[in-house]
Amino acid sequence: MGRILSNRQVLGAKIEASEGVAESLAGADCNVQLLEPAKFEPNISMFARNLLSVSLSAFKMIPGTRLAQISCKVEAKGSGTAGTAPALGKLNKACGLGETIVAVTSVTYAPVSALASIPTLTMAVYVDGVRQQIRGARGTRKYTAKNGEPGVYEYTFIGIYDGVTDVALPTPSGVETTVPVALLTAVFSVASFSAFVSQIAIDLGNTLEPRPDINKAEGYISTVLTKRNVIGSIDPELELVATHDFYGRLLAGTTGILTWKHAGSAGNILTVSAPVCQYTKLSPQDRNGLATLGVDFLLARSAAGGDDELSEAWT
Repeated sequence: MGRILSNRQVLGAKIEASEGVAESLAGADCNVQLLEPAKFEPNISMFARNLLSVSLSAFKMIPGTRLAQISCKVEAKGSGTAGTAPALGKLNKACGLGETIVAVTSVTYAPVSALASIPTLTMAVYVDGVRQQIRGARGTRKYTAKNGEPGVYEYTFIGIYDGVTDVALPTPSGVETTVPVALLTAVFSVASFSAFVSQIAIDLGNTLEPRPDINKAEGYISTVLTKRNVIGSIDPELELVATHDFYGRLLAGTTGILTWKHAGSAGNILTVSAPVCQYTKLSPQDRNGLATLGVDFLLARSAAGGDDELSEAWT
């Protein structure tokens, strides 16, 4: 009978040795804890057979290519040891963020563009006895944080549908005991101005495309990241033009450095920085009687070679 509990859920993920070839997942691969139930959504193409007939009744469809999407939310937290990558590092890497480790000091994530530098994942959502799996997966990520609350990463991965089967819940191992840090004492600054904001959002904006392959039973070999457009938003109080000219900067396309941090203990301090932040849209808002702005922005390349629009350092 049924009675499958959505809260009895574990996420497994492992970087693939060969792109699109499923890895066997074990408890050690289930070390990223979920904030809420993950979503597994199959995307099976259905070919309609529009044959002519004396009857108006439809003919059954033919199932074709097989993809699936896994979406999940996790806490933004470090490993608790400076220079040791956090468990969510493998998810970041499959979203096009290169990982640079300086022993006993830091782990930094920044964009990469070479496909060979962006690994694929085998991923599975285990729901109280049911395993929903994809392989050859790459993804995109959103970061959000509000005043006095810890940061949240929301991941979306698209990969090859790799089956839904009955599998007992694995026992996770290597799960981090670090506690995420609230967005306080953030030293927030945009264009050298300490704006009064209550929340921040960053979206990597990755475009994901499946790689067709008629030799595969599913019709695809993996998913590739073909484009990146890092955008975000903040909600600062409206300021005098002489203090910070939001509208003038929008009109002139003026850019500035954006930075803030989650100030925790060693191995759990997150510092985010972006050298080229450009306002793209301003919307009047109100926060309990205070005039505020909804500010949308683009994080653009600084150097000619790019791959430097965003840096996330865990120290």
